[in-house]
Parts: sequence; C-alpha cells; structure tokens
Amino acid sequence: MIAALSDEIRTRYSRAASLGGNWWAPQTGGPVDDLVDPQAAPEGGSLATLQDAVNAAIRAGGTAPRRIRLAPGFHEGPVIIPPEAPPLVIEGPGAARATLAAGIDAMMPGEEFRRRYWPRFARAPLPVAEEAARRAARTRIGTGHSAVLTVARSDVALRGFTIRNDYSCDRPDAAPEGAEPDATGRYAQGQHQAVALQSRGADRLALHDMTLESFQDTLYLAAAPDGRPARTALTGCIISGDVDFIFGGGTAHFRTCEIRTRGARGARSWAAAPSTAIREPFGFIFESCRFTHDGAPFGRDGQPGPDGRPRAFLARQWFEGVRATPYGAPSLPGYATRLSDRNRLDGQAGEIRRETLEAVGKCILIAPRLGAHLSPDALWDAWSGPGWSPRFRPAQHSAAEFLSALGPWLRAEGLDYADLDPADPWLAVYLSV
Repeated sequence: MIAALSDEIRTRYSRAASLGGNWWAPQTGGPVDDLVDPQAAPEGGSLATLQDAVNAAIRAGGTAPRRIRLAPGFHEGPVIIPPEAPPLVIEGPGAARATLAAGIDAMMPGEEFRRRYWPRFARAPLPVAEEAARRAARTRIGTGHSAVLTVARSDVALRGFTIRNDYSCDRPDAAPEGAEPDATGRYAQGQHQAVALQSRGADRLALHDMTLESFQDTLYLAAAPDGRPARTALTGCIISGDVDFIFGGGTAHFRTCEIRTRGARGARSWAAAPSTAIREPFGFIFESCRFTHDGAPFGRDGQPGPDGRPRAFLARQWFEGVRATPYGAPSLPGYATRLSDRNRLDGQAGEIRRETLEAVGKCILIAPRLGAHLSPDALWDAWSGPGWSPRFRPAQHSAAEFLSALGPWLRAEGLDYADLDPADPWLAVYLSV
C-alpha cells in the first residue's frame, strides 16, 4: 500500500509511540572506562581488542553504564556481549575512521571457527567462553552465530564506527550445485548469510552514526524468546547489503538512515525481511530514510531481470522456520499441512508451528526517499515465490489478507483471530504530499 502521510499516521508510527520513552538519546561525554587501541603498547593502559574491554566490564561488575572508546583504525572481531555484561556505551571516532570486522559466515564449520577464533575466547569470562564454545561445537555455526558483533545485553549504545562482515560470498559448498563464481570468486546465489550486527533479543539497543556492511543478512534484529520487548533505535546510520539485509522479529525504528542495496555480486535483493509476531504492534519503521543503490550495474535502474521479475525489492516477510506452508494451491499431489509443535515436511505431510504461522512481518515507511532501483509497482515480494513451493507465502499487506488467505484452514485448525483489526497495515509506504 502507498498512501499519503497524515498527522495521525506520523504520530502512530513515531519513535516515542513505537519504542516508548527516550532511552535512544545519544549518551555523549563522561569519563572513558576503557580505551581500545590495537596499536598501543600494553603498558600504556589501553586494551588490545573490544572483546578485552567487554571482558573487563563483565569482571568489574556493577549496573552503571561502562564507556568504551575505540581508537581510530582496524579492530578485529568477532565480539560477544552476553546478557551478564553491564550496560555499555561503545563509541568510535567516526564510521570512516574505525572499523570492527571479521570474515565469518553461517556455513563456516565449527572446527574452522575454533581454529580461527577460539584463542581469543579461551580465557574470557564464562558467559563469553561458553557462547564461543557452542559455536565451535556446531557442524556449521549457522546464521545466529555468524555476527561480527553479537549483543545479547539490553541497554547498549553504539556510536561512530563501522561494523563490517568481510565474508565475500565465496564458500563453494554454500553455493548451489553447478553455480559459477564471478571474476572475484563471489557467488550470486546460495546460503551466504554473514551478519555484521546481531541483537539477540536485546532491548533498548541504540545506534547513532554507525555503518553496517555485509552482503546477505547484514543486520539481524531477533525477537526475545520469552516475549519481552526487543527494541532498537537507529539514527543517521548506513546499512548496506543485498539479500534480506535487515531482518528479524524485533521492533526497530530507523530515522534518517541510508539503506543501501548492493548490486556488486548480482544477487536479487530484498532490503528488509521482518518476521514480526502477529500481535506485536510494530515491526520495522523507517522514518525519513533514503533507499539507495551502490551504483553497480545489476539492479540499479529498476529494470526487471530476464525472468521478468524485479532485481531489487523493498521487502519480503520472513516466514521464519517454515518447512510446510498452508498457503496457496499446492503443486505437490496429496500435500496437506496441519498445526503442530514443530516445523516439518515428510513427503506430502506438512506440519507448522503456531509461532512460525504468526511470524507475519511488519514494515512501515514514513516519508521515505525511494531510489530508482525500486519499482513503486513491485515493492513487496512473496516469501519463496513467486510460484508455489513448500515454503511459499504471499506478501500480506494487512491482517485482512492473512484472514482471507487462510480463513478455512484457520477454522479447521481451531485458530481464532477475532481480536485482529483487519485494516491494520503490515506493509505500507506513506509519502509526504
């Protein structure tokens, strides 16, 4: 839906209404508890890595915010901030002057993670070491463990530096069989999830003047598993990627940010992939944000690809965890899906969890500037479409479309959504007039 922006809509989706309070205000000034400078001599009092500073904060304990300053230059990740850390303010000298980076991806074997990164975590406080050990014990570490910076502690503020995942989409066993890389070794298709920043259910995470860079899955804003709020405020940030590069079930308000689609590796792109729970009032809200393209030939002009579909979409709703969809007209003979406590497809028999069914995804744009790479007639895409597949779900712009698509199936499964407002928008763009 594209509609004119009214004062009522602006108020409804304001930062105060969607996030509550004013906890996102910049926390400037005050004494620095730890300086992180990889180039400084150890006897100078600074720490070599950001993880060292996080470890020191955990050991110091307390509930007062601890301020960490990054020196200009390159800082090596990955970094884990567990729930046991105190509140943190991590600030750099500017996104162009300090970068936290690592090359880490979902298909990385746990043994490779252990070989490359375990030494930096081996003597960390127990919550950090245990998290690193879990990654190292996995066959493949997975998307949820592929972040350069993982924040699981609420009340963290990040300001003035870049977080970059240096994975180059060049892992052959993450590409489809028979796929050929480009001249730089990158694959355009496959499972190349590589997160720059993950909020693992953290609440009151504030980002100011940050740059986040990757290809697939740059910013992961996960919901809290127990239904607690998981809110993020982003102001003046640049976020770049191609496939689903802002995704998750958390609530986030983006203000005056640049959302930059990368066409460099020739992948079809979706800027956002929210999986907001059906009764959560707010998912991703973009206020006065610019949606831009990196200028690479692929997709920059908004022209469709050889298959007639756009090369760049604004968003698709992440059908989180799905294995067997209740949507559409199945092309698999005898196919049927029922509500269950697991997600599974066994031949023609499908099962879907209620949490997956209700991960509907909500994305609202307030007074955006949309680049030429996005077609106003094709902003929203289906999940695993356009034709039917076992994981298919059409774009759902409102609760009314959810109820219309699944009405008989919902009744047969004993599900009641009478409390939903059918007119409640899930996908919408409101333009200033």
